[in-house]
Amino acid sequence: MAVESGSPERSAGERAAGEELCIRFVNTVAWRLRQPREERLPTPEALLRWFGANGLADDGHLARIAASWAKQPDRAAALHAGALALREAIYAAFRALIAGAAPAPRDLAVLNARLAGPAPGVEIAPKAGGVAWRPSAAGADPLDLLRPIALSAAALLTGPRARQVRQCQDERGCGWLFIDESRAQNRRWCSMGDCGNRAKASRHRARLKRAPG
Repeated sequence: MAVESGSPERSAGERAAGEELCIRFVNTVAWRLRQPREERLPTPEALLRWFGANGLADDGHLARIAASWAKQPDRAAALHAGALALREAIYAAFRALIAGAAPAPRDLAVLNARLAGPAPGVEIAPKAGGVAWRPSAAGADPLDLLRPIALSAAALLTGPRARQVRQCQDERGCGWLFIDESRAQNRRWCSMGDCGNRAKASRHRARLKRAPG
């Protein structure tokens, strides 16, 4: 659920179980379908915090990137712009699928640019009984941290769940994407506890207004 400005934001632990990395990334824009929309990654520093919160790098690596960016703000701005361009290309590709169309070549080109060639700066490593993405060297290119997001998007776009991606139909313009894993495949909201409950409450109030007496 996209949270109203000023409202407490859901913590990482409250995300829907199994939410894909690329969907979490796309949903760093809240209230996509209204103006103004809410940008949750407004700065390079916010992007680094998101990388850390989503398991793409540890605190030490992020601190080294931040220190280098303090000396090279142009590099920070370039990575930030590239990350947002990737995010919007992934969003547009899924929106096309939701509409029953093929993604635009320009959006796939942005995604393919992040998929092309080796990404020596990231690898999977053991973590808490499983595996997670990790920078493979202290001097790894920060651009490599976008590779796992691109891989997540490519896997979802080409996999069996591609046609299950939906966009929240909250009338206030939430616009978050989600994967509909309901049995009837008729889920309409990103979260029943947030947008879904508000929609039901709104319909209930409308029925009461229409009721005689």
